Amino acid sequence: MDVGGDNSQPNQDVSNGEQAAAQGDEKQALQAEVAELKDRHLRLAADFENFKRRALKEQSELLKYQGEKIVVDMLEVLDNLELALTHSSASQESLKTGLEMVHKLFVEKLGKWQIRGEVSVGAQFDPQKHAAISRVPGAESGVIVGELKKPYYYKDKLIRCGEVIVATAGDEA
Repeated sequence: MDVGGDNSQPNQDVSNGEQAAAQGDEKQALQAEVAELKDRHLRLAADFENFKRRALKEQSELLKYQGEKIVVDMLEVLDNLELALTHSSASQESLKTGLEMVHKLFVEKLGKWQIRGEVSVGAQFDPQKHAAISRVPGAESGVIVGELKKPYYYKDKLIRCGEVIVATAGDEA
């Protein structure tokens, strides 16, 4: 009854051959998938590098021209000052009115950019935001009695100290 045993041997060989072919197909499929993943990875890496380069360029442009809008607003003020100067031969009252209008416009434009001055006269001297240019005898020592330059703020940051005249007790002056 070797006949049955002989038949089982060729089936085993066929089965091993099919198994080897299936493994070969699976290996090729896995290699193709790996190649596709590598390609996708390289494309994503290239896209990311392009994105970084583009973002750096945009950031550089933004920083380079960050003051452009404020400059345009200041040019409007300059235009009005030049217009006032061309009409300087007009009456003193109309020249004063024109300059007051330009001043008002300038203060509005600065306010638009969150730049504001602070009146110091009557306030207590603060060395954090004031520079005492002069001292004069006064009733209340340490009180600001005159202002040469206002302190200015950009948003919440002091960008220029005020130059002030401070009252002192009679013997301190």
